[in-house]
Amino acid sequence: MGDSDEEESNSLDEEAVTDSGGSDWESVSSSISSPVNSVGNAVALVDLSITGVVQVSGANNVMNANDLDLVFPKLERLYLENISLTGKDAQAIMGHGLKRFSYVGSIVAASQLCKQPLRNLDTLILVWVEKQYSEEADDFVTLTNEIFNKTDGIEHVHCEIRSAYYDWSMVGIDWPYLTHLSLGFMISFKELFDMLPKVPNLVFLNVDITKCIDHEFAEATELLTNIKKHYPAPSSSKIKTLRLVDENISLRSNSCCKHTFGGVIENLKWYWPQLRKIDLQDN
Repeated sequence: MGDSDEEESNSLDEEAVTDSGGSDWESVSSSISSPVNSVGNAVALVDLSITGVVQVSGANNVMNANDLDLVFPKLERLYLENISLTGKDAQAIMGHGLKRFSYVGSIVAASQLCKQPLRNLDTLILVWVEKQYSEEADDFVTLTNEIFNKTDGIEHVHCEIRSAYYDWSMVGIDWPYLTHLSLGFMISFKELFDMLPKVPNLVFLNVDITKCIDHEFAEATELLTNIKKHYPAPSSSKIKTLRLVDENISLRSNSCCKHTFGGVIENLKWYWPQLRKIDLQDN
């Protein structure tokens, strides 16, 4: 992947959560609020955005869409948010001409949609947002492995996980074709390093390290400053861009983080030989 390809790939990560309502979609997409009855045959439609209403029942997010009777033979770009489609609706909307599919919502709903053939896609963007406890966490590894093992041949495969409640375990993941990953929950640097061999084609990694540094400051500092002791050989990872988000970075300006930061950068460059860019952000 050349430099221009890398820039294009990184820009896609920014679009993962902004497809709906963004400038690319305003002029060409249909925005439909769930529930919907009989959208009908949109034979010339190329771009489609459907945003549903999330209903909360107990501890579970329940996403409902009526039988839509959809036929979109020329659809190329699709954005779904909080929509659950199965059967003929899923088959019709995930047609053979679809090139770009973006989904925001439940892991379970996404796994149902991704049971459809994905081989013709150029770009797959999946964003999972958990604002409270969900039993889906128990099936996280199984469901995501099923999805990402079907994505061979898709050029850009993105996953973003945001959770204010649950810290997902990455043990057991197998995502061989994922190219872009964004983690918005607490994960230690050791967990991060240990999971990367299971994501061998990753080129872009975005991690919120705020809680990790807050709760495991000593452990994180020791690992990052002595990385060669823990990992004697460089990683085979293809990561080219690393983005670290720390909401409290300004408060750490007088800590040993500042003193050791230069050494940490050099260690990361040694461990990830293909790394070309490190981006440190506070939000």
